[in-house]
Amino acid sequence: MSSPYGPPGGYPQWGQPQGPGMQPGHPQPGGYAGQPYPAQPVQQQPIQQPQYAQQPYGYGYGQPQPYYPSPSGFGFPQVPQKQKRSMLPWILGGSGVLVVLAAVLVLGFVAPGFFVRSVFDAASVEKGVTQTLKGSYNIAGVGAVTCPDGEPVEVRHQFDCQVRINSADKVVTVTVKNDEGVYEVGHPK
Repeated sequence: MSSPYGPPGGYPQWGQPQGPGMQPGHPQPGGYAGQPYPAQPVQQQPIQQPQYAQQPYGYGYGQPQPYYPSPSGFGFPQVPQKQKRSMLPWILGGSGVLVVLAAVLVLGFVAPGFFVRSVFDAASVEKGVTQTLKGSYNIAGVGAVTCPDGEPVEVRHQFDCQVRINSADKVVTVTVKNDEGVYEVGHPK
């Protein structure tokens, strides 16, 4: 009785005769399929490995590729991925810079006003000195008044203005009373 998997004793060898009295894998006298053995043994040529060009960097044609086993243990080898750099430090750093910049701008221009320096307008101060000399001090003959431009609005700061009264040049001292720009005009000297 024959096996469903082929003849007893294993699978037949390809190219070798199978029949009664013949063993698989062993040649019978007289050669294969009735052909005689060759009189001289065949000389075997040494196997030469193909020569490939050397590539200085990386892996090229004919060079072995690195093997990275897959995490599951089977399947295609996994090539390592480049790690993406996180954008979180850049976002946090940028938002931190914006917060600091906003604080500097608010403190510099609005609240205490480090960057904003309040100064007197020379034309306004000249007009105020003229009105004070004529109205409060009742001085007649008040002519041209010249005050320096850009004097700071700081409490107790003093500056001098030049006044022409009855063709004589006089000096009037202006003293700042508060940080809102209120000032006091002294008597001409």
